[in-house]
Amino acid sequence: NAASNAASNAASNAASNASTTQSATAEDKMDQKDESIPQAAAAAPPAPAAIPARTPAKAPLITTNKYQSFPTYYFDAGKYNSPTVSVYVPLENIGSHDKSKISCHFTSGSFDLIVNDWGEGGDKSYRLLNDNLEKDIDTSKSKMVIKPNKILLKLGKVKGEMGSYDSWQQLTAKKNKKASAKKEKENPAAGIMDMMKDMYDEGDDNMKKMIGETMYKQRMGQLNGDMGMGGMGGMGGMDDMMGGMMGGMGGMGL
Repeated sequence: NAASNAASNAASNAASNASTTQSATAEDKMDQKDESIPQAAAAAPPAPAAIPARTPAKAPLITTNKYQSFPTYYFDAGKYNSPTVSVYVPLENIGSHDKSKISCHFTSGSFDLIVNDWGEGGDKSYRLLNDNLEKDIDTSKSKMVIKPNKILLKLGKVKGEMGSYDSWQQLTAKKNKKASAKKEKENPAAGIMDMMKDMYDEGDDNMKKMIGETMYKQRMGQLNGDMGMGGMGGMGGMDDMMGGMMGGMGGMGL
């Protein structure tokens, strides 16, 4: 019996040790398997929000070229009571030029025509400015027309008191209208004196003779206030002012 118990205990211990060894071996294999599994890579940071693209503002048209006068231009006063007068500016192949570089600004008493970056290499810029037109213009009826080989400016006429359009003789006024208007406002008599000089310069021989005789009598003291401009029929409304005017007109060289 003692031998039998000893053998039984030995077998039991051996089985227990084998079981413990197998368990340890399985755990070692699991640990090795866990070590062999790579860890997940760290999550990448979120991509920054896209910045919306911005469209650059259109740069204003700027030219560094110095303006020069157009080679030539022509004025057409048109027919009597026509609604416009015309200015022709010849320029070969202007019709093929960039239209954004051609402009004309109108005011009641002026126009300003500009052609930028003209010619080979864009080395020329032309300008035609007239700020002393003979007559005022209607800007709503004035326009620029670009033809293949010229620029045409149509200046709208203004209607006068009688309902007909102003009659033009030339494009530019003989005198500076702004300066004349200021002078007349400051001294009404001076404005009438200028008008009388114009009448003499533009009048016929009889008108010049009449004005000349009147001025001569004024200088010689032969013209009194009662005479006024009696020799010039139809000018009676100016009689009261002529006495003081004649002395001043002597300085005009008439």
